[in-house]
Amino acid sequence: MKRIKKNKSGVSLTEISVAVLIFALVAIPLYYAISYGSKEEIQLDKVAIANKVLESFRDEIKNLDYPTVESFGEKIEATQLPPNSFQELLKAQQKYKDFKFEAESIEDNNNDVISRKITAEVKWTNGSGNTTSQKISFIKVQ
Repeated sequence: MKRIKKNKSGVSLTEISVAVLIFALVAIPLYYAISYGSKEEIQLDKVAIANKVLESFRDEIKNLDYPTVESFGEKIEATQLPPNSFQELLKAQQKYKDFKFEAESIEDNNNDVISRKITAEVKWTNGSGNTTSQKISFIKVQ
């Protein structure tokens, strides 16, 4: 009588477990690296957008006449922003809902020169839940 050899070509549960463990050991650090990189990219994007809003605000205020800037008062609300700055802020707020704009204009009368010191700030929440901001200050002379 001949004996027939059975060819066992299946995969055991132990082999599958080892393969899953090796995959997990490689995949988890890779996931955290990609996640950290995307958080940093979002933060850099927010800084760039904030700078764009602030620079647009500064450029438009510098091009306005002094009485118009003076009419804004001490607290400049987002709704009072010149058109291009307001558009930039709206784009930023559509992309990132947590953008807030604040500005103040203080009269500064030194040496018989009438001027206003204007400080603007854009605030947002970073990836760790803390508030981050970008500021700009400049002087508008009559």
